[in-house]
Amino acid sequence: MSLSIKEASEQVGLSAYTIRYYESVGLIPFLLRDENNNRVFDEEALHWLDLLVCLRRTGMPLAKQKQIVELTKKGNYTVQDRIEVLKEHRKELEKKQQELDLAFQKIEAKLACYEDMTQ
Repeated sequence: MSLSIKEASEQVGLSAYTIRYYESVGLIPFLLRDENNNRVFDEEALHWLDLLVCLRRTGMPLAKQKQIVELTKKGNYTVQDRIEVLKEHRKELEKKQQELDLAFQKIEAKLACYEDMTQ
């Protein structure tokens, strides 16, 4: 399977502009080009785009995403380093999730209070 940038954009939910930017800053390793120098998105490139969407959604800074890419490009001997980057990010997400859970509980309590007042 090989997709154009437009097709890849539609599949992963990123704009073509964003994909071009990600490539320009080195976030899509091993991206192929056809004989006309157009980007060709294979399974591996789509995997990277999906991962970047996920990491962006979780608030991981581009610098950390780039660190994962650079480690990947160095080979399998960097797997443990990649694990550490992701574990560190997971800890940050767990902390943020706890903060959001507490805020959610407070909002629920306030809504219940207001709803009681309207009855």
